[in-house]
Amino acid sequence: MKRFAALLVASAALAHAALAQDGEAYPARPVKLVVPFGAGSASDTAARIVAEAVRDKLGTIVVDNRPGANGIIGSAYVAKAAPDGYTLLLTSSATHSGIGALYRHPGYDPIRDFVHITRIATIPMVLVTRPDAPYKTAKELAAQARKAPLRYGYGSGSAQIAAATFSMVADAPSEGIPYKSQPPAVTDLMGSQIDYMLADTSVVTSFLKGGKLAGLAISSPRRSPDLPGIPTMTEAGYKDFDLVVWVGLAAPAGTPASVTERWNKEVGAALSDPQVKEKLARLGMVASPSGIREHGAFALAQRDIWTARAARAGVEQQ
Repeated sequence: MKRFAALLVASAALAHAALAQDGEAYPARPVKLVVPFGAGSASDTAARIVAEAVRDKLGTIVVDNRPGANGIIGSAYVAKAAPDGYTLLLTSSATHSGIGALYRHPGYDPIRDFVHITRIATIPMVLVTRPDAPYKTAKELAAQARKAPLRYGYGSGSAQIAAATFSMVADAPSEGIPYKSQPPAVTDLMGSQIDYMLADTSVVTSFLKGGKLAGLAISSPRRSPDLPGIPTMTEAGYKDFDLVVWVGLAAPAGTPASVTERWNKEVGAALSDPQVKEKLARLGMVASPSGIREHGAFALAQRDIWTARAARAGVEQQ
């Protein structure tokens, strides 16, 4: 009996050691963090800040930009990746809230095909145009569009739905011009190829501060401390416009809970670091970490909200 008890104790110790080794083994090689938009986008910026912040705890993290089709290419790639914790995705309101409103068959299910690990940040959007544009306020832009339709650019599903929503609520007839990501649209805006954008603050803040773009309204409930001269949408006369972009982190469905929980813990700790929060804040991002269950519920709720807004704005599915 004593021998049997000793064997049980030894077996338990071995099992505990094996579990510890398994836990310590991850990650045993670099982790690929896929960003479904181009370099310089809000998702790319957030990914690089987070990757740097958790590198000491989670090893080498390779940011892999796979832009195209409003984020579908990169997102579908991760949805089909092995659920082993070595391929993760920077999610967003573009890829996981509004995508169903834009495409009937995007190639992945934004809820079922992923484990939503955590929210990283929320990002207000800014209505921007050129400093030399004849309209200096959102109301003036809308009045100009009623005289002769304008052209807006968008480089993500979120930006498309936001611009279409503004066009509707402001009665500003406009043609939407698609781009692979927001930075090329900004370039064309400054080059007079398009007339305005609803862009993430992280993408356009430096241009606004440098006087290369003019901000007419921001989607946050209060003015941004970094951009105090830009009125809120409510102040500009559009109280029904309150869209806020978000970015998060996800893994393919079936990824072990031990892996997703570890990422949730380490990213949450990183986002509580004042230096990391400041890096995000300088780009117009508000650090917004959350638990796995909480973020899963958030992603589901946001999908329904963005889909409803897109339908109301008359955005047609492809």
